[in-house]
Amino acid sequence: MYLGLVVDVLMGFSLTFVISKALLSLSHTINVAIKPELAEKQSKKQGTPSIGGIAFCLGTLISFCFSSSRALPSVYLPLLALLVFGLIGLLDDLAKPRHQNGDGISSLTKLLLQVSGAVLLLFVLYRSNSISTMLHVPFLKGLTLQLGAWYYVFSLFYILYFVNAVNITDGLDALAAGSSLPLLLLLVFFSFTKGSTVSLALIGSLLAFLWYNRAPARYFMGDCGSHALGGYMAISALLLHTELVMLVASGLFLVEFATSLIQIISIRSTGNKVFSIAPLHHAYELKGVKESNIVKRFTLSSWMFTLVALLLFLGTNW
Repeated sequence: MYLGLVVDVLMGFSLTFVISKALLSLSHTINVAIKPELAEKQSKKQGTPSIGGIAFCLGTLISFCFSSSRALPSVYLPLLALLVFGLIGLLDDLAKPRHQNGDGISSLTKLLLQVSGAVLLLFVLYRSNSISTMLHVPFLKGLTLQLGAWYYVFSLFYILYFVNAVNITDGLDALAAGSSLPLLLLLVFFSFTKGSTVSLALIGSLLAFLWYNRAPARYFMGDCGSHALGGYMAISALLLHTELVMLVASGLFLVEFATSLIQIISIRSTGNKVFSIAPLHHAYELKGVKESNIVKRFTLSSWMFTLVALLLFLGTNW
């Protein structure tokens, strides 16, 4: 078992590393503009290709094809989420070079695609008997809520939250990937404690991605990568019945998501900004905080949120 997990990591890393090399040789075909308000701070990143997500998604999916446990729902369903949302994000990435402000497809179109992807995945989970309508509350030992049909509504918003929160957090070199690693490791721990089979290919692929994405980044993950990561983590949490624990672990992503949501609501309702720019990491960037320091502190906070979530889980179950 453990040998297979090591093989997953090594294969994911190796394939993503090689695919990244190949894609970088073609990177001139997928360039992304920098948003105007960040042009001064991120001028050196102009033209950096957003192909990293393609690389680690392909590396992970190819690794899955060689996995001996690929037929298990706990393995193929999260990877199906990675594929579905990776494709949705890729559509957005491909549309961005056509706009000078760095925007891709319209927000409404993206939301409709995300909702469609989430509904499709929930249908697959339902048909494969891989989902329960019981919601486990980690803060109160033994408490579970029977939500019935409302669980699917909750799950829909849960998936949309993770996909968009990771997407919003992706904005500085190695930030989204580095902040996702502790959550992915926590999911692996949950799998072990629940006797479930898991693949570590994505973790290996992300490590290879970080090799190229560390400052100064040779590529970005783009919406393809951030959507894929969010979808993978959300579906994994639903399968493991650790929805609320993972919500705590996603504290950094929640803060980033909240700052963007507050900014949007404020601008549309009053015409005024609450923050100089949203999400939060860009606000610190405009204040002159060094990018590497922002990434280190935000990534550390993600590890701390994950530790708190782990302690909640242990306190409830042990």
